[in-house]
Amino acid sequence: MISTRLLTIINAAGCLALGGFILLQWFDGKATEAKLHQALADTIVEKNARGEAEHRVKLLESDIAGLKSSIESIQAASDAAEKAATEKTQQLDAANKLLQDADAKLKEWEAAVKARDEALALRDSKLAEATEKLKELNANLVAARKRLDEAVAQLKKAGAQ
Repeated sequence: MISTRLLTIINAAGCLALGGFILLQWFDGKATEAKLHQALADTIVEKNARGEAEHRVKLLESDIAGLKSSIESIQAASDAAEKAATEKTQQLDAANKLLQDADAKLKEWEAAVKARDEALALRDSKLAEATEKLKELNANLVAARKRLDEAVAQLKKAGAQ
């Protein structure tokens, strides 16, 4: 049989081995707990980052939708402006044609007025000549009448004698 002293030493060595094993397990558990805590913290950080990223994605999608509607409204406004410009150009072309027609008519009228003025000037000059001739003839007639009246007066005087 084994002596008690040897048993006590073996028991003490076993207790030390068991204590060492318990300490080893405890430190290993602490390290695993720290790793688990770090993994949990990393998971939370990544979950928050993912939430922020999803929020940014939603904001960006909202911005994209706003930009698309803005582009569509700008395109519609551009199309409307282009159509209005085309209509204005057509109206301007029509107005230019009317202006050219009016200018041509004005030139015709100016030529007609000039011809009328020349005809009136010619008529006025002929009328002035005729008036002068008429005055001359009237003066001759008055002079002839005066002579005739004198001759009649002399005949009456001679006939009365």
